[in-house]
Amino acid sequence: MSRPAGEDMIQGTGIIRSGTAAKGSGTVSGSSPSGPAGAALPLPLPLPLPSLLQPPSPLPLPPASSAISSGSAFKPRKAAYAATVYSHLAAFHLPFMEDLRAAGYEVHAYACPDALREEVERAGFECRDVPFSRNPLSPGNVKALAGMYRHFKLEQYDLVHVHTPNAGWITRLAAFAAGARNIFYTAHGFHFYKGAPLLNWLLYYPLEWLAARFTDVLITINGEDYGRAGRFRLRGAAALLPGVGVEENYGRSHTEGELADLRQELLIPDGAFVLLCMAELNGNKNQGQLLRAVHDLINAGIPVCCLLAGEGSHEQRYRALAGRLGIRENVQFLGYRRDGSRLMAAADVVVLLSQREGLPKVLLESLSAGKPVVASDVRGCRDLVAHGTNGFRVAVGDTRGTAQALSTLYRDAELRKRMGQAGRSRFAGYRLDAVRQQLAELYREHVKDREGEEMA
Repeated sequence: MSRPAGEDMIQGTGIIRSGTAAKGSGTVSGSSPSGPAGAALPLPLPLPLPSLLQPPSPLPLPPASSAISSGSAFKPRKAAYAATVYSHLAAFHLPFMEDLRAAGYEVHAYACPDALREEVERAGFECRDVPFSRNPLSPGNVKALAGMYRHFKLEQYDLVHVHTPNAGWITRLAAFAAGARNIFYTAHGFHFYKGAPLLNWLLYYPLEWLAARFTDVLITINGEDYGRAGRFRLRGAAALLPGVGVEENYGRSHTEGELADLRQELLIPDGAFVLLCMAELNGNKNQGQLLRAVHDLINAGIPVCCLLAGEGSHEQRYRALAGRLGIRENVQFLGYRRDGSRLMAAADVVVLLSQREGLPKVLLESLSAGKPVVASDVRGCRDLVAHGTNGFRVAVGDTRGTAQALSTLYRDAELRKRMGQAGRSRFAGYRLDAVRQQLAELYREHVKDREGEEMA
C-alpha cells in the first residue's frame, strides 16, 4: 500500500479568517483560481436577472442589541436557516439554530420537505417549505427564488445562514435582492475542487464567483476550500471552521451488554470483522467500491460483516451489486438509523470512500469514538485522516488498495487500537461545544445593522 501524496491534514483548533472588514467595509480580492489542469477560468457571462434583483433600498434599523447574547429586553430579532432539504438541517445544524434562539432570535427553517422535516419542527422551529432542487438547472429554481425573495421582503431578517450549493445560490441571491445584510454561507465542500470534472467547474464555479459578491461571511470547513474562498471577491470575509462538530466520546458510552444486544439484533456472527459505512446511498458516496473490496476480503478468507447505514437513490443498485458479487449474506442494508453511536461502537473499522467530501461528519465521529478509518484520498478526508497514523487513505476506484488496507487492519488488532487512539488525540478541536463557540464568535463579529454598524 503506497502512501498517498500530500499530507494535507489540518487540526480543528479554531477560526481562521481572511479579509475581515471593519464596520462592514472592504473586500477580499485577489487573482482568480485556476480550473482543472491549471487553466484560467473565464469570468461568468452576464445572467438575465429579473427586475426584482435591482440594488436594494435602505430598510429601517432593527433594535441594536448584542448579536449573540441572552437576556435581551428588546423584541427578538429574526434569523433564517436554509438548506436544500430539511434532513441537512436536522443532521448538522439544530444545535446552532438552538444557540441563536437562546440568544433571542426567532429562527425560521427553509428547505424542501423530506422525511426529517418533522424533526426540525419537533425542535421548535417553524418550517417553511421551498421547492429547492439539487439540480442548479431545474426550472423549479425560479419558483424557489421568487418565494425566498417574498419571504425576505416580508420578514426583514437580521441574519441569514444558508447551506448546500443550490439552496446557497438561490437564498443568497434572494436575500441580496430583498436588501438583507448579514448573509452567511457555509460551503460543505465546493463542487469545484482539485480533480473535479470540467463540467463542475463550468457550472458551479461561476455561480459561486458571483454569489460571493453578496456574501458577508463565507464559511469553509476544509483547507482546500478555504484557500480558494480567500481569492473570491467577497462582500465580507472568508472563514475556516472545523466542520459541524461532534459530541465528546461519541460511541464510547455503550455497555458490553448493549453491544451484545446490537450484534444479536443485526445477526452479526461471533468473530466477524465489522465494517461500518454511514452515508447516503448514492454515487458520490461510492459504496460500490466498498462492496467490491468486501468481495475480495471474503475470497481471502476474512469473515466480513459490512454495515451500510443510510438511504438513497442507489440502494437497489447496491443491493443488486452485492447479489452479483455473492456477498449478500455479508452485507447489512440498515436504512436510516438514529443509533449511529451504537453502530460506531460495534464497528472494528469505519469506511468512507466518497468521490467528493467537505469535512465528513462520520469521520469526525470516528475520531471521537477512537475507531480506525479507511477513507478515500480526497479533500476533507485528507484533513482528518493521516495516512498510516489514524487510518489509511486509498484512491477512488482502487478496490485492491481498499481491500489491502482493510486486510492489514483485520490481521493486526494492536494496529487498530493504536490508530483509534491516534484519532482520539486529534479530536479536541472538532468538539461540538468548541464549534458552537466559534460560530457564535463569527456571528458576534460580523452581524451588523442595516447601516453597516456592528450590533454591540
